[in-house]
Amino acid sequence: MVAQSDAPTMITGESGTGKEVVARLVHEQSARKDKPFVAVNCGALAENLVEAELFGHERGAFTGAMRKRDGRFKAADGGTLLLDEVAELPLAAQAKLLRVLQEGSVEPLGTNTPVRVDVRIVSATHRNLPERIKAGLFREDLYYRINVIEMQLPALRDRPGDLPLLVNHFLARLTPPGSPSPSISPSAWAVLSQYSFPGNVRELSHAIEHAMVLSGGKEIGTQHLPSSMVSVSPTPLSQLESPANDIRPLQAAVRDFEHAYLLRALRATEGKRARTAQLLGISRKTLWEKLRDNAQRAAQSPSWTPEPGMGSS
Repeated sequence: MVAQSDAPTMITGESGTGKEVVARLVHEQSARKDKPFVAVNCGALAENLVEAELFGHERGAFTGAMRKRDGRFKAADGGTLLLDEVAELPLAAQAKLLRVLQEGSVEPLGTNTPVRVDVRIVSATHRNLPERIKAGLFREDLYYRINVIEMQLPALRDRPGDLPLLVNHFLARLTPPGSPSPSISPSAWAVLSQYSFPGNVRELSHAIEHAMVLSGGKEIGTQHLPSSMVSVSPTPLSQLESPANDIRPLQAAVRDFEHAYLLRALRATEGKRARTAQLLGISRKTLWEKLRDNAQRAAQSPSWTPEPGMGSS
């Protein structure tokens, strides 16, 4: 729904949650997908060059401007411009950005001739912009201009059910073509599942790449994971490496993961089973059978209570 609109969109979330990935997905599913997607990290631009980078400049507009250059707005004409870390823009650049968004045209440095641009603006930040507004560091009028639609990305620690899916994705992406992806030992899985991932998905990606390099394509163990990750594990390493460390049969572990994932899907669709089956890529009959099996498990185990929507009715 967001992709089909041209409304300015704000993507918020902690560092490493994948804000640029989501911005690219919005662009690729929009009517602008055949036009440029241009990303600019506002926090990486020198303060005296922000306007030149965004809006362009003429030759000789400032010291070092040896030739004319189109800015990022012009480069993204017809497509999407991602203003990453938009909270880091200096106030002077914020004022000019607001004017550009209001008028739909830019004035390159060194000229008073406006240049029309057709750009969909997507902004991203890990900052709390309302707090920066109160501190006088961000313009309130610009905030409302770029935040027509807000997409909040959750931290990885709030979505533990995504961990196996993401790990398998990174294993497949990093494995050379034609080679099997390495497996992960139960002890390494225990470390990964207990870690809070303050760096979110980006940290997980780096950890898997680190482990694959050290494992040489063989099974990934705790010794292959980053030491900082293993050192904060609440379970002693000696217990993680022990075969007696509460390791259940794989079938039981997979069954419990499937149960948790079905719950998540049902919550997302507010109990609408047809929609749930569509999201999961299974038939309604298969979904019904899985829900029935969970109901039978509940009947056999008094201590296990199914959540709403998990019954067979």
